[in-house]
Amino acid sequence: MIRTGAWSREGGLVARLSLAAVPVGFGQSAVLALVPVTADRIGLDAAAMGAVAFLGSIVFLLCAPAWGHCGTGWRLRRLFLVLAALMALGHGLFGIALTLDALPAAACFALLVLSRIAYGAGAAGVMPHAQAALVRETPEAARPAVLGQLSAGLSTGRILGSLVMVVGILGLAAPLVVLAASPLLLLAAPDLARAHRPAPARDGRNRGWMRAGAPLFGIGFALTFGLGQIQIVLGLFLQQRFGLGAPAAAGLGGATFALVAVTMILTQLLLVPRLGRDLGRNLRLGLAGFACGAALIACAAAPWMAMLGAAVAAAGIALATPNYTASLVARVPEHRQAAAAGWLSSVHVLGQGIGALCGGAAYAIDPALPFWTCAAMGAALAAGTALLPMRAADHRAA
Repeated sequence: MIRTGAWSREGGLVARLSLAAVPVGFGQSAVLALVPVTADRIGLDAAAMGAVAFLGSIVFLLCAPAWGHCGTGWRLRRLFLVLAALMALGHGLFGIALTLDALPAAACFALLVLSRIAYGAGAAGVMPHAQAALVRETPEAARPAVLGQLSAGLSTGRILGSLVMVVGILGLAAPLVVLAASPLLLLAAPDLARAHRPAPARDGRNRGWMRAGAPLFGIGFALTFGLGQIQIVLGLFLQQRFGLGAPAAAGLGGATFALVAVTMILTQLLLVPRLGRDLGRNLRLGLAGFACGAALIACAAAPWMAMLGAAVAAAGIALATPNYTASLVARVPEHRQAAAAGWLSSVHVLGQGIGALCGGAAYAIDPALPFWTCAAMGAALAAGTALLPMRAADHRAA
């Protein structure tokens, strides 16, 4: 097992940044869990709610690389205080839209739009700078492990957010208060110094690091593209394959997604730190696991086989992600690492969104096609990465 030097030297740096990642995932899934309540209280249809969610994704897509470029000159806690304020503003506007009965539907819709803009603008900056801080403070051999723990914090927030209505038994105010208070966890971040920022390069190589990281951006896009396909069609596939009713399929799908989330967290916390420092081997194992899991879903003869396949695919994604992220930042100079992480976050959002669109189209052709597509894509990437150098410490294009 890799021992993380940052843990001992920085008094729990990894734990504190992982805790700061929790409200990002919490805010994403809690708002989705509150969609039925939101639609009922405001009177919006599914199309309007979908438009609000899509706008939030677009804001996140644009702001993640922007924060990666612009926030490197700030101390980490000051930056996270600004991000927390934006997230809290977004949650506050969301709460106002749900609790003020006197507001017309158009005003409530406007508040929802503004809430997702504010939340997306703030949340988009957390992971890029948390990842860059861990990379700066952690030995190279330990980076996949600490990046996996950071991702586990994000996944934990998503699970907790999906359970936010459990406190709804105390009334609507309770989940809204929890949601609004969640950005305070960003203040757990250590007060690290800003990244070193050398003078701008004058030789036209400012985008060299993006070219160096292009294969890894591609892997990130492909995996999230596959995940988006699986998420959008899994319930429909289970219903069609096993002849289930809609409620039963929804319940089985929900249980499967809960298993997926737990599997990803356990993989990131328990398996990634024990696999050693061979980024290429670990990435290929993750891609192969994703391919095998998707294929198992496609040929599942029983519901438990589909659930097992989803868990295997999730473990593959959880294993691959910190390894290609660590390889990406190894190709990037220190002052560009937050920007690279921001672009990677945007690539993830874009891949998941396009995957959801394409998954529905592929399902219309054949219900198993999205899963076979994922299997073929994972297998091809696993084979292709054998030729990809995973450590590029000598490639430091500014």
